[in-house]
Formats: sequence, structure tokens, C-alpha cells
Amino acid sequence: MIKIETLSDGKATTLVLSGDLTTESVLKLEQEWRKSQESGPVEVDLCDVGEIDASGKMLLCRMFSEGVGLKVGAHAH
Repeated sequence: MIKIETLSDGKATTLVLSGDLTTESVLKLEQEWRKSQESGPVEVDLCDVGEIDASGKMLLCRMFSEGVGLKVGAHAH
């Protein structure tokens, strides 16, 4: 199961993922990504992701090939 938090600074949207990106959650992420694209550039933050199965990897590859950025580094809580 994946939790997706959508953060926007007015210039770009970051999808902060927490949990596992598996077949069951790929559709949810794709829907959030497509919706977020309407307002500008999108980044995905994978810092809190555990397992990523084959379907999750395929979606991430597609996202990155379409210009999604990758945000890495520790979160400030």
C-alpha cells in the first residue's frame, strides 16, 4: 500500500511516496501523476518507499522518461 502526499510550491508539484509501490498502488500513483502534470513540472520523492515491484518500476521508468524529476535526500520533520 502506498500513501501519496501532494506538495506544490506554485512552480512544481512533488509527489511524496510512503510505503510500498506494488501492483495494487500503481494505478493510484499514475492517476495522481497525471492530475499533477496539469499544473506544471512534477517530481517524485522516493525517500520513504520500501518495496518496488516490477509494475512499480515500469511506471517509474515511464514517468522519468516523460520528464518527472527525482527528489532525494532526508526529510526535515
